Amino acid sequence: MNYLFNYKYKKISGWIFYLSISIGLFLMLTDRIQDIFVVNVFSIFSYEWVGTKIPGFRWIENGLGDEVFTLIIIVSGIVNSFSKEKIEDELISRIRLESLSLSLFISFGLIIVSTFLVYNITYMYVLVFNLFLILFLFNLLFKFRLFKHYNS
Repeated sequence: MNYLFNYKYKKISGWIFYLSISIGLFLMLTDRIQDIFVVNVFSIFSYEWVGTKIPGFRWIENGLGDEVFTLIIIVSGIVNSFSKEKIEDELISRIRLESLSLSLFISFGLIIVSTFLVYNITYMYVLVFNLFLILFLFNLLFKFRLFKHYNS
């Protein structure tokens, strides 16, 4: 079974992936990401319900910027990561597998180290960044190894 996307999606998804990471990181660091797409949404769990009689299940006003960028980054990252190459053979599949394995080892290694060195809400930020780090590292490692393979 072949679960890879068609090659024609690779270039556009790559542009969207790296551009959305850059814009999302900028908006998050400047604290503007909560000001994008502010609407009333139905929440099943919210920090606003602490201390009230009805836990969760209520309408709250929320900026959907972080949710939108999360969706765009994950979908474009997966499509970019798992799109076929022009020439897809066993060696490319092996490079893809090794890159994915290494990115998972690095990512979970950082989580293990962060578990003992980072605390409180900052640890939650580390976990959220790690969600994107796996895709980002995999893309970088895979492209670097392909570059080395094609230039050797």
